[in-house]
Amino acid sequence: MPIVRKTVNELSPADEERLKTLANMGDNEIDTSDMPPLSAEKLARFVPAKLLNRSLYRPVKVPVKINYDADVLEWFRSFGKGYQTRMNAALREYMSVHSLREPKPPRYNSKK
Repeated sequence: MPIVRKTVNELSPADEERLKTLANMGDNEIDTSDMPPLSAEKLARFVPAKLLNRSLYRPVKVPVKINYDADVLEWFRSFGKGYQTRMNAALREYMSVHSLREPKPPRYNSKK
């Protein structure tokens, strides 16, 4: 059976009703009889999907208020829509490079 992916806006009224029913059920009420239990051996071989395929990994986004130098912000904005995603990617690359070399990230103190 193929996996069908829909956004909440694309759900039929029947699907919405099923989701509401499931949300109101307790864990012990959900029928898992068609799911075989995982053995200790299978659990030991388990690898999270984010390690198998990075495209499946979606980190949690946290809204923050941050101040950038005007020229830095304008440079990223000059590339158009998606500048925040590009800024995040640049920070992630910096993090990955520096996490291999330094036990702690560098501290910058503007108040001296």
